[in-house]
Amino acid sequence: MGDFSNLLSSSAQILRQAIEEFKPTHIVSMVSGGKDSSASDQVARELGAEIDLRMHGNTRCGIPLTSEWTRDYYGNLGEYVEADAGTAYEDYVLRKGFFGKGIAAHGFAYRILKATPFRKAVSKHIRQGKRNVRVMLINGARKDESENRQKHLQTFRRDPACPNNIWVNLIHEWSQEDRDEYLRSRETPINPVARELCRSGECMCGTMQTQQERWEAAAIYPEWGKWLDELDAEAKRLHGFGWGDTFPRIDRRQGTLPFQPMCKDCVGRAA
Repeated sequence: MGDFSNLLSSSAQILRQAIEEFKPTHIVSMVSGGKDSSASDQVARELGAEIDLRMHGNTRCGIPLTSEWTRDYYGNLGEYVEADAGTAYEDYVLRKGFFGKGIAAHGFAYRILKATPFRKAVSKHIRQGKRNVRVMLINGARKDESENRQKHLQTFRRDPACPNNIWVNLIHEWSQEDRDEYLRSRETPINPVARELCRSGECMCGTMQTQQERWEAAAIYPEWGKWLDELDAEAKRLHGFGWGDTFPRIDRRQGTLPFQPMCKDCVGRAA
């Protein structure tokens, strides 16, 4: 078993500083079904963080097994909530076509599929119309995921659209190797989709994934692949372009990388 004392000490310092500065009334562990959030949740428990609930973002465009597994496992650890995007993905695709590809498209998809459902879930299950409710959201982003993140990723940051929500990157200093060895040493259960695809698979919106990744996921999870094939065909019939295609018109949506704490894999690619 490896010695994680220094890494755990760095995480403890991040947690302590965030609590001292932000004084949260509630602590939420964000669990995507990926390895980073598995590690951040495990570390939070090991450090004795008083987790009020765990929240999972169900975009309804990813591999369903991820949300099923996350619901089953984390639902047994305590209070569990899903920020469910419902039919937002299919509704948008059938109305306007897929989001397109690249940073602007990804930012638009993130707002619809994650940011809005996250904020609504916090409001419904925690804030409930009360004032001065400060919510700490523990996240698994790591600075080593890209050169840009090494320079710019902050250990914690307020949500610009909801300043009383603060995102805390608990394993900020950990490498991927540290994370994987730690998870093995603690015998932390891992989502089978994350083992198969090396990513959580909870969002496959098409803005940052490749066709190869789609084919690989569809080969392993054919029911999901059939669903996406049918949606893709209908979108092409209605709008002339499909999943993973460049937006066919001039894209006037936000072209910079917005605040997207629960899309770390995609943000890392774009950085």
